[in-house]
Amino acid sequence: MSGTLVVALVTAGTLGVTHAIEPDHVAGISSLTAEYGDSRLSALAGACFSLGHVALVVAWLGAASLLLGRAEFPPVYDRVGTLGAGLVLGLLGAGLAVAGLRRVVGTDGHAHGDTRHSHPHLHLPLPGVDGHDHDHDARSYLKTGLVGALFTLSPPVSMLAFAATLLPGAGVASLAVLTYAVAITATMSLLGAGVGATFGRLGERSATVHGVAQTVAGVVVVGLAVLLVADAGVVPA
Repeated sequence: MSGTLVVALVTAGTLGVTHAIEPDHVAGISSLTAEYGDSRLSALAGACFSLGHVALVVAWLGAASLLLGRAEFPPVYDRVGTLGAGLVLGLLGAGLAVAGLRRVVGTDGHAHGDTRHSHPHLHLPLPGVDGHDHDHDARSYLKTGLVGALFTLSPPVSMLAFAATLLPGAGVASLAVLTYAVAITATMSLLGAGVGATFGRLGERSATVHGVAQTVAGVVVVGLAVLLVADAGVVPA
């Protein structure tokens, strides 16, 4: 393996990790996985989020390649993408906060086999937010992937610029993109697992503690969403 290839793969992996831990991505994954309270399910949700995210990154890279290695897009693309991410994040944060409040204020018991447990009624069409989404089926994770894709409506500037330096070396560029994708997926899965484990422990202490934590997290996420929308130039910063 040549030194150039090693440098390219290390750089791509580093870009993938740093991209995955950007505040809006962490907030989005946290909003989607806080309700699971299970590290394995949350890790899977984080992976699905990242796969949708990576699919759009690859689409952006493909578009840039078709534009003869162009690594820059008009600013309007970034503004629209930032606005979209902000609106989605706001909905996720609001859903998380409402779920937490309902968990604190009162819950309804439901029988599942021989066990009765309580959870809040919240009917939002998003996995990890809907309190009745117990099946964790393929459709739920596809929705999570779709949400992840919506966070990539803005061009991934750093990776586009880096990929442009690798062209026309298609083989090296392809390996770099694959490394980037693996790094994002691994990091987002770990983020999801961490959030799920944390909220799972809080839930073991009491539903109230869990609910308060969800509410606070939801408010913080909504605040970040407002900042994103302001950054898009829609409302005054």
